[in-house]
Amino acid sequence: MSRAQLSQVRSRARREALLAAAIELFAEGGARSVTHRAVAARAGLPPATTTYYFASIEELVRESLATHLAGWIEVLEALADVEMDPSIDLASTSEFVTGVFATRSPEKAGTELAIYLAAARDPQLKTTAAEALQALEDLAVRTFERLGILAARDLASQAVALIAGSALRRQSAQYDDAEEARLLTSASS
Repeated sequence: MSRAQLSQVRSRARREALLAAAIELFAEGGARSVTHRAVAARAGLPPATTTYYFASIEELVRESLATHLAGWIEVLEALADVEMDPSIDLASTSEFVTGVFATRSPEKAGTELAIYLAAARDPQLKTTAAEALQALEDLAVRTFERLGILAARDLASQAVALIAGSALRRQSAQYDDAEEARLLTSASS
């Protein structure tokens, strides 16, 4: 690898580290916690590094949110290829959702909710936020169609609304994960 190529690789790595640090800080304390100094420190880079890659803190926040949402869209699209047993019953679905909840803590769900809401409020990210929600809905449609469910598109819209509501309710810890999964799956049946 040439010296120029190595420099480009390092530059990309620094930029990605800044974006990752910004999203971590955003998740911990919202947009106010994302400062040039805090992002650089979290990324393990000199304080002036953020201004080299981003013209403003707003640009850094916006790009970190957009990058995070793009990654979420990729994950959702990959999930659409997962094989499912079409004879799955409500109890199995509830167990599956409980397993998902076990790997996605309420804190993680809250972070995703905060990121999504921040992106949806930003006129420059509104389209990306809508694409992320559409990717979730498309995943639900494909899943329902594989299960032989009629009116999959309508049901998918309702399921996405239930999932968002469940993510919001999980923030209060009103129910444990198993009960939340049961409520979510029974509401969609």
